[in-house]
Amino acid sequence: MEFPGRFKHFVGMACFAAGMALSAEAMADTIKVGILGSFSGPYASWGVQFRNALDLYQEQHQSKAAGHDVELIYRDVGGNEPARAKQLAQELVVRDGVQYIIGLEFTPTILAVADIATEAEVPIINLNSGTSSVTRASEFLTRTGFTQWQVAAPAGEYAFDQGKKTAVIVSADYAPGKDALDSFRYGFEKKGGKILEEIKVPLGTTDFSTYLLRIQEAKPDVALVFMPVGPMSVGFLKAYVDRGLLKAGIDVYVGAEVQETDLPALGDAAVGIHSVFTYSPYQDNPENTAFVEALTKKYGAKGLPNLATVAAYDGLALVYHMIEATKGKKDGTAAMDSIKGLTIQSPRGPVTIDAKTRDIIQNVYLRVVEKRADGVLYNKTLATQEAVKDPWKELNPE
Repeated sequence: MEFPGRFKHFVGMACFAAGMALSAEAMADTIKVGILGSFSGPYASWGVQFRNALDLYQEQHQSKAAGHDVELIYRDVGGNEPARAKQLAQELVVRDGVQYIIGLEFTPTILAVADIATEAEVPIINLNSGTSSVTRASEFLTRTGFTQWQVAAPAGEYAFDQGKKTAVIVSADYAPGKDALDSFRYGFEKKGGKILEEIKVPLGTTDFSTYLLRIQEAKPDVALVFMPVGPMSVGFLKAYVDRGLLKAGIDVYVGAEVQETDLPALGDAAVGIHSVFTYSPYQDNPENTAFVEALTKKYGAKGLPNLATVAAYDGLALVYHMIEATKGKKDGTAAMDSIKGLTIQSPRGPVTIDAKTRDIIQNVYLRVVEKRADGVLYNKTLATQEAVKDPWKELNPE
C-alpha cells in the first residue's frame, strides 16, 4: 500500500524519534556523576581525600547502582574560584550529561553553581561549605559536610562549661567565618560568657602576628577560632603555639582545625587543644573501623581519612541511593525527595538528611588532642552531642 508523501515523512520522523529514544535509553545505562574539587593548588589535599573516598566507594560497589554503571568525571576547580566552578559545572551538565554533582570546598564556589542546579534540576551534594544558608540557594542542594553553627555553637558552650568566662573570637573573613563569629558568640553568651573582641582575618593570610598580639593584649580565658582547613588553619595554630599563648594560659578551642591529617604539622604543641567536630578516624564504631582499614589498605598511611574523606564517601552514598530510588532515570525532584529524612550509618556515626531543610543532622564530638603510647597524636572524644541539627536554621526558619 502506498502512503501519501506527507504521511511517509511523518512515519519516518516517528521512527527516527523512537530510535533516538532507544538510543537514549541505552546511553542511560551509564549514570555520570560530576566531581568538582581542588585537585591542584594550595588546597589540593581536599581533592586527594575526595578521590580516595570516591574511588574506594566505587570499588566497594563495583561502580554499579540499580543495575546501571556509575561513572565519575573529575574536574579541577583549583581552590576558591567561583567563576571556574560555575564554568565547569555548566560543562559537566551540558557537554558531559551528568545527572549528579558532588564536591566543592568553599561557600563562594557552591553558591556559584546553585543556579545551575536549579535550572538543570541536577542534585548537587556540597561536601564542605559550612555556611548554613547555602542549602537555601537551591532546592537541589544538600550537604554531607557540616555547618559552622553545628560545631561552633557547641564549642562556645563547651568552653564556658570548662570554666572559661571571657573569650576572643578569631575567624577568617568570609561567609563561613561570619557564621563562626555568630555561632561561637551565641553558644558562649548563651551560657553567660563575655566576648571581649571579634577578630577577622583576611582569607589567605600567612602572617598572623598582628592578630595574635591583639589576642595577647585582650587577655581572654580562651580564643574561639575558625580558619579554613589547610594552610590557614595549620599556619595560625603553629603561630599561636610558637608565640606562647597556650603557655600563657589562653586556651584555644577549634573545630576541624586539628583534624588528624594536620596534627603532624603541629607536633606535640597541639596536645591539650580542645575541639568540637563531627569526625575523627579514631572514633570507635564498626563502620569507621572498616572505613579506615579499607583506606589504609588501599592507600597506605596516606589513606588516613579526615572530614573531606568521610563527606565524599557519604556524598556518593547519597547519589547511589538517589539512583536506586529513581531506577537510574533523570528526575532531580524525585531524587531529592528520596533522601529527605534518609538515615545512613556513616563512619562518623548516624547521619540523617533533614526532611524539611535538606541539611545534615549528625553527632558532634567534644574532644581534646592527646598523644598515644605509640607517639601518634589524635583527638580523644570526651563527650557526644547526638543528632545535632543546624542551629541557625532552627533560629531562622523560612
